[in-house]
Amino acid sequence: MKNTRLKYSTVALAIAASMSTSTAFAADDKEKAQDIETIEITGIRASNKKNLNQKRFANAIVDTVTPEDIGKFPDKNVADTLSRIPGVTISRDFGEGEGVTIRGFTPNQNVTLLNGQAVGTAQWFVLNNTGRNFNFEMLASEMVGGLEVYKTPQADIEEGALGGTVIVNTRKPLDMDSGTIAGSVDMQYSALPEQWDPSGSIVSSWKNEEETFGVVVSAAMQNRTVERHSQESDFGWFGPGIARISVTPPAGATEQGSTPWGVGSAVFKQDRERVNFDVTAQWMATDKLEVTGHYLFSEMEASNVNSNMIGIPFRGIAVGDEFAREGTTENGYLTSMTYYGDPDQTGWVPQFLAYDNIYRDGSKMGTSVFDLNINYEADFGLVHFQVGTTEGKGDIYDFFTEFWADPLDDRAGIIFSNPNPSAHGPAIDFDGANSWMSNPTDQMWLGGIFNQYNEVTDAETYAQADVTIEVEYGPITSVKFGGKVKDRNFEQTRHQDNLSNLGAWGAGSLGPAADFWSGELLDIAHDGNSLDSQTYFDPDKDKMMAAMYAQPECTAALVDAGTMCLNKDSFQALASFNIEETIIAAYAMANFEGENYRGNFGLRYTSTDSTSNGYDAAANAVVVENDYSYILPSFNLTYDLADDVLARASFSQGIARPSPFSMAPAYNLTPETGRGDMGNPKLKPTEVTSFDLGLEWYFSDSSLVSGTFFRKDITNFFFNNTVRDVIDGVQYNQLNRPENGDEADYTGIELQVQHIFDNGFGAFANYTMVDASEGSFVSVQEVDGDFIDVAGTVPFPDVSENAYNLGVFYETDEYSARLNYNYRSEYFTSNTEFGPTFRDETGQWDAQVSYDVSENITVKFEIVNLTDESFNNYLINDGDVENYAYTGTKVVSTESQNGRRFYIGANFKF
Repeated sequence: MKNTRLKYSTVALAIAASMSTSTAFAADDKEKAQDIETIEITGIRASNKKNLNQKRFANAIVDTVTPEDIGKFPDKNVADTLSRIPGVTISRDFGEGEGVTIRGFTPNQNVTLLNGQAVGTAQWFVLNNTGRNFNFEMLASEMVGGLEVYKTPQADIEEGALGGTVIVNTRKPLDMDSGTIAGSVDMQYSALPEQWDPSGSIVSSWKNEEETFGVVVSAAMQNRTVERHSQESDFGWFGPGIARISVTPPAGATEQGSTPWGVGSAVFKQDRERVNFDVTAQWMATDKLEVTGHYLFSEMEASNVNSNMIGIPFRGIAVGDEFAREGTTENGYLTSMTYYGDPDQTGWVPQFLAYDNIYRDGSKMGTSVFDLNINYEADFGLVHFQVGTTEGKGDIYDFFTEFWADPLDDRAGIIFSNPNPSAHGPAIDFDGANSWMSNPTDQMWLGGIFNQYNEVTDAETYAQADVTIEVEYGPITSVKFGGKVKDRNFEQTRHQDNLSNLGAWGAGSLGPAADFWSGELLDIAHDGNSLDSQTYFDPDKDKMMAAMYAQPECTAALVDAGTMCLNKDSFQALASFNIEETIIAAYAMANFEGENYRGNFGLRYTSTDSTSNGYDAAANAVVVENDYSYILPSFNLTYDLADDVLARASFSQGIARPSPFSMAPAYNLTPETGRGDMGNPKLKPTEVTSFDLGLEWYFSDSSLVSGTFFRKDITNFFFNNTVRDVIDGVQYNQLNRPENGDEADYTGIELQVQHIFDNGFGAFANYTMVDASEGSFVSVQEVDGDFIDVAGTVPFPDVSENAYNLGVFYETDEYSARLNYNYRSEYFTSNTEFGPTFRDETGQWDAQVSYDVSENITVKFEIVNLTDESFNNYLINDGDVENYAYTGTKVVSTESQNGRRFYIGANFKF
């Protein structure tokens, strides 16, 4: 059995608490600190014991995660580790944990802090709108010394979370053995791209003989080849509630049925190169003065390309009897249809087949943090001062190209089928009886192209000061008060090169597909969705870019004459914005303790002053001012019912601020589909009043049974609605706009059990059930040119009714093995013109085996997404969208497969 050494360190605990807003261990109270066990981790069992020890002695409802040893975090991704905690689920849209949802609240409605402070973050993907949430793709697990997840607030912890606050703690050199060198080397195999990629990390620590000065340096590198195959039909459905599609079945009578606007065969490919560097210097200048400097740099290069062959059955058969085509319907749905180009068409000629390739070479995102932390033990108490700056920056390149099939060419066609829309997604075959997509000539034409650069920055400077004073006022053992000010700036700017007077096909386009093909093919398996495998031509990016930049630069005369020409470095006002935000906070908190009970209570005052600069629908500059302030109380109580049984109670009030893009007068638009996202400067903060009651039974030092009931009364909750509007002269029928709902009730329970047996086996299980009522709202909608108030109800977004995690492990002196499963049920995402959309239920198995070759080296093998699960979206079609009555049919809209990942490698420590 691996060694577990217990030690007591009052000073270390006091310093750790003062360096962060976290007070999980009541370190302000020295006498209490002396009763807390600090465990040096060397194995899975010891790690679990420490996690339970920290949870048990916390004054609030807190879950913690610690690494088994230096360089041995439980997962390759920190978000994946967090998903093992009760009530925590994560998003894995690209196969890797990105954002953290706590008790059903989205990443933007939770807070992630690094050593007690916010982290500037950014995105690499143009469709990911600027948010407040921390992107866990940026953080290598080797950098982390421990995690805390606060489910209940404290007055000394930064506000802004509805579900919970994640505090990421980095390592401190004076807490480590001098001369430590540890790390890992891995090779990762990604099944879909069939690609091996390397990764590695190293941690080195040094301190002087007096143990008054030390430095710890960490570095990590990870490459990953990402590939995702998708069936995409989330462009919207046309159904009886919106529009009917008319077809002529073989029997001859015209029938009507619903069909998706388009069905795409999509493949996403990306080369990720992540580099992390972290250094901490710690100096005990005197026995009362401690100074710590911390620097973090993280960058991920994320060049990628997304290819999507999109058949558009809605346009292929058009609307109405005049354009009726052969097909079949059943139960109000189009179940099959074949359509080829028709050279005899006159009048309106529908474009029914598009091929998009979007190249994002050079896209990357980075985060930097510099933080100075000073603690001084004065005669009257512990004085803490912290100042720092952080910046997240995203550089997003977007070279968009689009081919259109000639609708007059009878060689181009689509074969559509959707026999059971509620069971799987629609299927489409683009070749039919021909094979032209593997050897294109002039069936498709390059009729859409632009090249744009999007820069996103999130910069913050902060200063905080607080004092902790030990007192003896009845049960009150210490008081803590302080203040904080931070200035945050969110900015997005976009510039674009594009063409005027570009036609979709024929002489008005840039040319036929044959001119832009060098013989390469894309082979897409589609094993994880409803489409058959597809093969089609892979165009040459350099040839397409050369054709675009060969056009003459635009002048007024060329534009008026209808001549194709190039607009260079065009500022995209609608997608550009700047938000300046100043937040001031002050708080006071008291820790108390008596016979069989302990806890804290306090008040936090916060004031927010923001100025949003952007552009309205007519591209006119606008400035929106917004300011608000709140007084937020919190109360946490722990009562010892017995030596090993605790009861907890909590009450608090909190807020969540809108994400930057949500509150910006700005737009992210896709004119070719009439879709887009827009901000809403009129958004109000979400307000929440929370109640928690819990019981915890620690029936051994590594075993727990617990249950927690929580309730949240919510006002002004956020949800995404779909509206219609005219933007810069263009009609958009599917604009995704964030809005405030009115009120919603939100209740749930969390259950947890964990036990480690004496024979080396261990297991855990946790379950979270949430019952979120539908909330009411009033939305301003454009209907037939008039703006009217539309009232309705909407499900609370992103809330899974059921979520659970299961895990088992076995550990001996030489080897260990573990198997984990996490699950969450379906959840509502947004309203659309065609009905509400949902993410379907998801579950994932992960497994890991390790073997200690020696005292210093451990080899390991890990599988992520063991059963190769996909994630799917669906919508409720034919619902009464105007009145938000969701009574229609469930239809699958998107199915995406990220594939399995395999790791083989070794950890070392000297």
